[in-house]
Amino acid sequence: MKKHFGFTLAEVLITLGIIGVVAAITIPVITANITERVNSSRQANIAYKVTQAMNKMQSLGLLEVSYKSTDAFVDELQKHLNIAKRCDSAHIADCWPTQKVRTSDGKEFDVSLATTGKNVNLKSNKTGNVGLVLSDGAAIILTYNQDAPPINVGDPVIAVNKSLPVGFGKTKDFAYTTSVTSSIDFVMDVNGGKGPNSETIDNKYYDIRSFNIARFSDGCDGKVNGKCYVYMGTANWYDAVQICKDNNMTLPTSNELAYTIRDVLGFGKSSIPSNLCYWSSEIDYYGNSSKRRVSCFDWYGGYGFYPTEVQGVLCGE
Repeated sequence: MKKHFGFTLAEVLITLGIIGVVAAITIPVITANITERVNSSRQANIAYKVTQAMNKMQSLGLLEVSYKSTDAFVDELQKHLNIAKRCDSAHIADCWPTQKVRTSDGKEFDVSLATTGKNVNLKSNKTGNVGLVLSDGAAIILTYNQDAPPINVGDPVIAVNKSLPVGFGKTKDFAYTTSVTSSIDFVMDVNGGKGPNSETIDNKYYDIRSFNIARFSDGCDGKVNGKCYVYMGTANWYDAVQICKDNNMTLPTSNELAYTIRDVLGFGKSSIPSNLCYWSSEIDYYGNSSKRRVSCFDWYGGYGFYPTEVQGVLCGE
């Protein structure tokens, strides 16, 4: 009699089960690492395209001047960059693939609120943002810094590489940008909204990437009763009023300021300097226009009167 050798049904099922478990563990890891590499390549490609456009602008002497707004800058940039769609700050979400994103602190953010530099983490930038969809479908929200120094035609162009993750715990240096892009910053969606629509969280890179330091932000240094407060540096009272106005915000009243001092500045809850007094919107009780009411951290919500000398500026909206 001939003997036949083979596997029993139970042995086959056990083997298939083991293969299935191993696949369930390894395939998601492999997929995640491939995705990370692709996203980093796309990030570098977007940065390179914008950089090439600005290199062309420098060669034509178009970076020797300061543009009055991001819109004015993009008017020139789009002559050298293939753009499929452009959105002003009032319609910024129309150039972004999703309505909501997850920010670097794990919170949900409505993209329609990313209207000015402060909403992409550049609080000193007063100009409105511009949304762009490039010809390859990449979406970016860009802000331009009017205070950046001019770049002349003859100035040296210094290449800047960037180390980005490419999966399996490895990084790669990509040809990224040059010194000509010092006046801009932007956030970008590198995969067209496929998900997870999230910024980098706990050093884990996702599909929303930053060109430099830009990231989605409500721009608030602190909130009191739902009202957003932003620290704008120091100024005299007259300049403080204008600074807030330029950012579509206002100086707080003395009552609002007292609560802000206590709840926002107090107990190390904010990075707002606590060694300053801050302007309110009011003059003293006797109508003396040469004195304006202020609150100071060490008064724990108290207030006093100061002439129009330099004090801290908190703008609210």
